[in-house]
Amino acid sequence: MDLFSRTNLLIVAFAAVSFFLLIAGVRALRLGSRTIYFRHRRQRVLAGWWMTGAGLLLAMVALFMFRALENPLETAPTAAPALPSATAAPSPTSTATLRPTRVVTQTPNATPTPHLPLSLEIMVVSSVTPQISATIGEIVFSEALQDNFPVGNRTEFFNPIRRMYASFYHTHMTFGSQFTTLWFRNGELVYFQSGPWQFGGRGREASLWEPAPQEWFPGEYEVQFFVGTEWKATGQFKVKGEPPLPTSTPTLTFTASPSETPTAAPTATPSKTPSATPSVTPTPAN
Repeated sequence: MDLFSRTNLLIVAFAAVSFFLLIAGVRALRLGSRTIYFRHRRQRVLAGWWMTGAGLLLAMVALFMFRALENPLETAPTAAPALPSATAAPSPTSTATLRPTRVVTQTPNATPTPHLPLSLEIMVVSSVTPQISATIGEIVFSEALQDNFPVGNRTEFFNPIRRMYASFYHTHMTFGSQFTTLWFRNGELVYFQSGPWQFGGRGREASLWEPAPQEWFPGEYEVQFFVGTEWKATGQFKVKGEPPLPTSTPTLTFTASPSETPTAAPTATPSKTPSATPSVTPTPAN
């Protein structure tokens, strides 16, 4: 009797806690749906779902315990041992007992969901709340675009590379909502773009990264897409081959040449004016 009393008290406690958690979860969900700020709204909705889920779980546990008390296991009656027969004696047989083998399976570690770094999250300045149904998909990498569509579809590129487009298809995007792309090389952030969304709600757009050619080092590259602060999609590609060496730009130097010594202008030498020829005066005859 004491055991059943304790079990009943535990069922009542579980039911009461489940009831309060369900009420608090529904209230948090209603308050979250009325909040205009995206971050506060997400926190309240998430807390509401956690409390609602915990309340449902406790309610299921209380229900199972209650049903176990309603239908206790009945002990099967034990049969009377059979008397040994006097005519036939049982022959001794050896039975082999098989031990079950324990198979240990190793579960792979769960891949963490990408998130915005704190230094970039504080840069989110858009006041427009994005739609929860916004999607990013069909990510294609290409070195050129034609009519806003990628030229080719590859996942491996070889140096030299000038630029890279991460083309993607989007739906349910809200004009003015925050949109961020993060570019990683071997797990290290090397470039990012963040700002209000300036395009339509559905279509294909592209994110461009155009560093210097000598900065395209070989390795694994990854591009992550965020709408608001929520991760939407990730694309990967590889770069192989060494990048070209940086070319040095020749500098022009000016050397002063010696100035030419000006030659003196020739001076005119005055020429002697010939004297006038004396005229002959006739002498009168005597």
